[in-house]
Amino acid sequence: MATLEKIRSKSVLLFVVIIVALLAFILGDFMTSGSTYFSDPTTVAKVDGVKVEYQDYQRQISQLNDQLQNTGRSASADAIASQALQNELSRKLMDREYARLGIHVTDNELRDAMFGANAVPQAQQMVAYLSQAIGLSTPDAAAVANAIQNPATYGITADDAAQMRTLWQQMETGIEEGLKDAKFQSLMSGLFTYNNLDARETYNDVAATAMVSYTVLDAAGLPNDSIEFSDADVRALYASRREEFAISEPKRQIDYIYVPIEPSVADKELADNTVAEAVTGLANTEGLSAVTTNPRFITNTARTSASDIRMPQLREFVTGDSVGAARLITRTGNDYTIAKILGKDTGIDSIEVTAVRMAPGINAQAIADALAAGTSLEELNSDSVQGMQQWVSLELPDIDSRLHDALATAAIGTPFVYTDTVQGTEYSMVYRVDNRHAPVPFYDYAVITYTVDPSAETISDLSGKLRAYVSNNSSAADFRANAAENGYSVLSDEVGASSVQIGRAEGSRPFIKWAMENGEGKVSPVFQDDRQSYLLALAVADIYEDYRPYNSPLIYTGLQEYARNAKKAKTLAERYAGAANDLQGYAAAFGSEVRNGSVNISNPMLLTLGYAQSELMGAMTAAAPGTLTGPVAGQNNIVVFQVDEINTENRPFSEEQYGMQFLRSYGPLRSPNLLLPLLIGKNKVENRSLNFVSAPAE
Repeated sequence: MATLEKIRSKSVLLFVVIIVALLAFILGDFMTSGSTYFSDPTTVAKVDGVKVEYQDYQRQISQLNDQLQNTGRSASADAIASQALQNELSRKLMDREYARLGIHVTDNELRDAMFGANAVPQAQQMVAYLSQAIGLSTPDAAAVANAIQNPATYGITADDAAQMRTLWQQMETGIEEGLKDAKFQSLMSGLFTYNNLDARETYNDVAATAMVSYTVLDAAGLPNDSIEFSDADVRALYASRREEFAISEPKRQIDYIYVPIEPSVADKELADNTVAEAVTGLANTEGLSAVTTNPRFITNTARTSASDIRMPQLREFVTGDSVGAARLITRTGNDYTIAKILGKDTGIDSIEVTAVRMAPGINAQAIADALAAGTSLEELNSDSVQGMQQWVSLELPDIDSRLHDALATAAIGTPFVYTDTVQGTEYSMVYRVDNRHAPVPFYDYAVITYTVDPSAETISDLSGKLRAYVSNNSSAADFRANAAENGYSVLSDEVGASSVQIGRAEGSRPFIKWAMENGEGKVSPVFQDDRQSYLLALAVADIYEDYRPYNSPLIYTGLQEYARNAKKAKTLAERYAGAANDLQGYAAAFGSEVRNGSVNISNPMLLTLGYAQSELMGAMTAAAPGTLTGPVAGQNNIVVFQVDEINTENRPFSEEQYGMQFLRSYGPLRSPNLLLPLLIGKNKVENRSLNFVSAPAE
C-alpha cells in the first residue's frame, strides 16, 4: 500500500514526463522527416494551395512511358518524372482556372467531339487505330465502342479489351481537356486586346526599317591592363541585373568527380581470348554448345533470305561460307558479334494472301464459296466478317507448320477453309493465295553477341581509389584543390529539387537528394549508380536560396567578360568623342571602314554587330535621319552611325493589321511555355519530389 501511495503522489510528475517525451518524439520526427505529422506525406509539389499528389504524379509517369513506347522514343526515368510533374502541376493549375471561370464541357459537347461529323483529329486517329486493331477494314467509332463493351463478340481477349478501354478513357480525358483549353483560349483572347497606340508602335517597329551607315571599333582590341577593372565592376553589373538571377527553388552549387566504370586493359585482353575460344569452339562442334554454357554470350537464331540480312559483313559471311562455319563478324568498342551458319536450303520468301476471319456462327465455307465466285472483300466485309489482302512471309519462325504447308501448296486463286483449335476453342478462317514468289535460298544462322564488362576487380580498384581520395579530402575546399594531383578532374553543376541529373550522370537523382540534404562544405561518400556505369563523389560548394550570387560559376565568367568589355567600350567612347566630324573621319580614326545596312527592331540581329545589342539598337531606331551619332558604346564595341533614311516600303498604317500583329507578338498565350509561369506568378513552387527518391546507397 505504501508503494501504491508513492506512485499516486508522483502521478502528476509522471504524466508530465510522459507528455514531454511524447512531444519530443513527435517533434523530432517532424523535424527530421517532415512527412509524418502536420504535413502532406503524399504531396509531390504544391504552389499557391494547389497540390500534386503522388498517385496523380505516378499516373502521369505511366502515361508518358506509354506515349514514348508507342512512338518508339526513349528518355531517362528521371527526365520522364520531371516532365510528369510539370504536366500534372500545369493541369492542376488549369483545372483551378477552369473552375474559377466556370468553364466546363457538357456530355453533348464531348460526344460530338468524339463521334460527331466534325470529330476532333485525336478521336479520328484513335478510332482508326482501334478499328484496325479489332480487324475492321474501315474506321467505325460505334463498332469500336461496342467491341470495348462486348469484346467476346469480336474475338478480343479480356486483356486486350482492358488496354483498349484504358486508351479510350485517356482519349476522352484528353479531348475534354482540349475543349476546356479552347474555351479558355477564346476567353483570354477576348480579354486581351489592343488600342491604336499598340498598333502604331507595332507598325513603327515592324514596318519601318532604318537604312544606316556606320563604322565600328572593337573594344576587345584594348588591352586589359589599360583600364582599371576589379571585382567591384562585376558586382556593380550584377547589382544592376540582379533580378535576372532569381531562382525558383533552393539550389546547391556542387563540385563532383565522375568516374566511368569501364573495362580495364586486363578485362579487354580476357574478353579477346574468350571470344577467340568461342569462335574456335563453334567451328569445331555441332550446334551452339560452345557458347550455351556461358551466360555472357547472347544467342539469337534466324532463318532468312539473303535480301533480309541487313548487316553487309553478316550477309557476305552467311552466303559465302559453308554450313558449320563460325566467324567474328564485328567488334565495336566493347561489343563483339559472332555468327555461325546452321543450315542452308530453299524456301518461299513471301506470298500475297487474302485472309478472312468471321464471328462465331458464320459459315466459313459459304465465305470461301463467295470469294471463289468473285465476291470482293469490300462486299464481304461487315461487323461480323473482316478480310484483308497483304504480302506475308512464309518463313517466319512462329508460323504454325500446318498453316505453312497449307499456304505453300494451295492452288493460286482458290479459297480454302482452315480450321484450328486454340486453347480448346475451334475457329475457322478462309485463305486465298493470290500470288507466290518462286523459292529462293534460305539461310539458318545464329548471331552471338558478347559484351566485355568491367570485372569485380576493376570496379573494386576504381572504387577503392576514389574512396581513399574522399577520405583524405573531407572538406569541399580540399576536394577541389587536390583533385588534379590525384588524377581526377573536378566538374561543377548547380542542382535543385527539379534537376533531372548531375551533369551527364544519368540516374543521379538520389545523389541530388544527398546534396540538398547536406550543408555547405560537406563531402559525400562514394556513390555508384544502379546500372553500375559510373562512380560519383560530390561536395557542396555553396547554397543558394532566392538568388544566384554574382560569383556563381554558372554566371561569373559571363558577367566578368561583359563588365570588362562594357568598361572598355565606355573608355573608348570617351577617348574618341569629337575625334572627327563625319563618318569617314571616324572610320580613319578607328582604322576601320564605313559600312551600310538596315536596322529593324523586330530583328534581334543588329547589322554585323551581333545579338543582344540593346543600347545600340535603341539609339539607331530612335535617331533622326541625317544626324551623325556617336561614339555610342555597345556591348563590346563603339559605333558611330548616321541614319540615311527610314524605309516603310510604302506600307500604309492599318490599325487592325498591326493590332493583330501586336496580339500575336505580345499576347499572354502566344506560347504554351508561357502559360505555366503565368499561372504560378510570383508564388514559389514547393517541389517535394526528392522525398520520393530513395537515399543513395554508399
